[in-house]
Amino acid sequence: MEEAPAPSAEPGESLVRVLATPLNPVDIAIASGRFYMPLPDPPFVAGAEAVGEVVSGGRYPAGTRVWCLLTTGGFGEVVSVQDGRLVPVPDEIGDPLAAALGIAGLAGWMPVRERGGLVPGETVVVLGAGGVVGQVAVQAARAGGAGRVVAVARSARGRERALGLGADVALATGEGLVRELGEACGAGADLVIDTLWGDSAAAAIAAMARGGRLVQVGNAESPMMPMVAGPLRGRRLDIRGFSVMVEEPAELARAYGELTAAVVRGALEVDLHIEEVPFGDAPAAWERQIAGTAGRKLVVVPA
Repeated sequence: MEEAPAPSAEPGESLVRVLATPLNPVDIAIASGRFYMPLPDPPFVAGAEAVGEVVSGGRYPAGTRVWCLLTTGGFGEVVSVQDGRLVPVPDEIGDPLAAALGIAGLAGWMPVRERGGLVPGETVVVLGAGGVVGQVAVQAARAGGAGRVVAVARSARGRERALGLGADVALATGEGLVRELGEACGAGADLVIDTLWGDSAAAAIAAMARGGRLVQVGNAESPMMPMVAGPLRGRRLDIRGFSVMVEEPAELARAYGELTAAVVRGALEVDLHIEEVPFGDAPAAWERQIAGTAGRKLVVVPA
């Protein structure tokens, strides 16, 4: 923890007082230099998103609560944000939940509803269904009219959670997944939401139907995957990348509005196991994020 210069707002930017900042795997990737987008030279304030209150700016009045997607800066007390990246937060949703629904929530919602192009009646496989992204993806698939939702999660608790959120069947990762996915998907998976990559993604590809789509969202299992080329051609399969960090701000704002509205009206259950971390304990929370959070969503809040 160190003091940093107070940010200033350029034309087209607003100053936002930070009320909640979630920790995400992308924060670790950015800070370690492994991220796939241009980054500022260190030192910089970490934090790829935040929920806060507008202090000054031209787009929204002071006091407006907003979610904002950043690249860096979210772990400061105040952050400067481009006006186009400010998204109002509904009054019914508290700061920690509003923050947790940002990168993690949108990474489960948008790949199903948009990037994956779910068609009602299709069979959907969600890899990593026990995490926040997977929880949202399972429900987005069910709400979007999926005919069958097959969840894959590493822990028994994650599988139980996925079943409670609407999955028809929940499978474990590891040996036997190829066979079990084949049996669970019947004629094949039309859409795979993949937060794992690695062997689990390879197993899902083996179970995909002709014309199936895999939306690659994360690589919690492995950054590499063994892949046989033939099925991609023979079954006309698509692999589509998705990252909240590269989506257009207007699309993110619309999707965030849809997602939070679904939560407010009770159409989306969000059991995120949020743990609020006082600002002074942020360094310890950062180390916990690196080691693994065991299904908890760590959100840094003012002391």
